[in-house]
Amino acid sequence: MDYAAARPLIRSGDLLAWTHHGWRSWYDIKIQIVRLWQRSEYAHIGTAFVMGGRVWVIEAVTPHPRIIPLSNALPFYWVPLGAPWSDTTETQALSIIGKERAVYSQAEAIRGALGTLQPGTDDLWQCAELSWCIAKWDGIELGRDITPSGLVQSALEMGARVALVR
Repeated sequence: MDYAAARPLIRSGDLLAWTHHGWRSWYDIKIQIVRLWQRSEYAHIGTAFVMGGRVWVIEAVTPHPRIIPLSNALPFYWVPLGAPWSDTTETQALSIIGKERAVYSQAEAIRGALGTLQPGTDDLWQCAELSWCIAKWDGIELGRDITPSGLVQSALEMGARVALVR
């Protein structure tokens, strides 16, 4: 699907996922190890945030969770969740952005992959944990597999569809 066609349909609370196929750097190799271990197409996940007529991504990355324009993150997989996106959800999600103590943690990502993560219990974040918490704050349960592939799979089991947006 073309980004221009998808953009007006994307809603706050929708999941956005990315794949990664590079092998050129240590970062690339780490991402590929995670993808292979999880047997997943998805290497990263974030949550859509629509504000001021623009679509943004709320995501946990090194060094801190952030918001970036979605147009800077093409291509991606779009997973509409039909989230109600309450004021409370927005306030909680945005309170993590810019919080100096909120940091990305590879250890949290490993705990997510091992199924031992206790989401949202500290200021350490990984991408799937942040998206999982945002969905939960909006009343959407995305299971206990707190990985990019786990969240997408839970959404599919709830009847969501996945569209590749370029």
